[in-house]
Amino acid sequence: MSESHLVFARKYRPQKFSEVIYQDLAINALKNALKNNRVGHAYIFFGSRGVGKTTIARILAKRLNCSNPTENEPCNECTSCTEIIKGNSPDVIEIDAASNRGIENIRDLRENVKFSPSGGKNKIYIIDEVHMLTDQSFNALLKTLEEPPPHVVFILATTEYHKIPETILSRCQDFVFKKVPLLNLQGHAEELCKKEKIEYDMEGLFWVAKKGDGSVRDTLSFLEQAVTFTDGKIFGEKIRAMIGYQGVDVQIELLHSVLAETKFDKLFSILDKSYKDGVDLNKFLWEFLEFSYATTLIKENLNDKESLNYPVEDVEKISKSISNYPIESLFLLSDQVYNIYEKLNLLKLRNSFETKVFFELSFRKLISELNKPTVSGVLDKIYTLKQAIESGSFSIPEEVGTTKNKNDEEKKSPEKIDLVSGIKDKFLGSEVEPDKFKGI
Repeated sequence: MSESHLVFARKYRPQKFSEVIYQDLAINALKNALKNNRVGHAYIFFGSRGVGKTTIARILAKRLNCSNPTENEPCNECTSCTEIIKGNSPDVIEIDAASNRGIENIRDLRENVKFSPSGGKNKIYIIDEVHMLTDQSFNALLKTLEEPPPHVVFILATTEYHKIPETILSRCQDFVFKKVPLLNLQGHAEELCKKEKIEYDMEGLFWVAKKGDGSVRDTLSFLEQAVTFTDGKIFGEKIRAMIGYQGVDVQIELLHSVLAETKFDKLFSILDKSYKDGVDLNKFLWEFLEFSYATTLIKENLNDKESLNYPVEDVEKISKSISNYPIESLFLLSDQVYNIYEKLNLLKLRNSFETKVFFELSFRKLISELNKPTVSGVLDKIYTLKQAIESGSFSIPEEVGTTKNKNDEEKKSPEKIDLVSGIKDKFLGSEVEPDKFKGI
């Protein structure tokens, strides 16, 4: 029988500090502590999932008990290192706080820390998801953390730093583990594909890295799934089909139907087609919200690969599609779509048809709002008209500015007409109907 398959996330788990990606700040600090023999008795590793907290905790444990460390790295060959790699070292105890959160478990830990290590130099306790411990468990752990035996090192890992009591935090050194940028994940996935002789293109790896959302483990897990789905061909077209991404064409069409159309036919057609195609409408709205936000970044030249999360080809499409829209319209659209999304989450509608009706009503109202002129817009038009009148490039009808008991020159004199002030006094702070100013 052939050997069982080992998934990428386990097969390529780093075994040395140098193999970990994008956590140089924490690693350099730990290596300095090891070099200068200033290792603390308790650490807190905080960061989102899959960024290397437990992995670095194990590497640190190996380095502390390694018989033949080389350049501040564990040798991965001595008895202690191999036992830790296999997960059967008696001196490295990993505890899942989510399932061992009771005070009895912490009392057992307090009793066991008194015993000397079996073969290594130190006894290391790695407590994962430590924020899951109960208040009583934290209180029981407190004294041990403050004055542990000299041979004991605690490494507490958590994704929710704010849930850990201040009394615990004050007795530990904390390290923040950052989410890994998309470009780093893409490069890491590319190296792995080369090792595994997997065919790929950069767009395919882009979607794999985006799916990872800053997590190395999630990236490798999705890559594993993608290899199976595409039969080892990580190409953009195949990955888009896998994740159900239709490109930005639909979103661009929806943008035009909201900003450029005064009727609702095209909008209803887009929403109806998405509904009949079985598209997840909640996900559809979120993607349009992400898209509308991206348009504001692109319009202001603030776009980069990390903030946009779109491939280069789609960014170019978006840029061309919004060239005729002012930034104010795009900001307003993004804000209003966010309000619709927020309201959708609060309503908790029962089925997709109710969601479709909600979308149609919300976007219809949005189009109506966007087609109403703003006060600032009206004043801009009036100011332009005033400039044209004063420069003599615009003829004023005779009735404009007519006042009883004035001579004819005064009736037509543009200097006597303060259109801006008059309009401002009359309309400022009120809603202006579009038909009133069609001729301006």
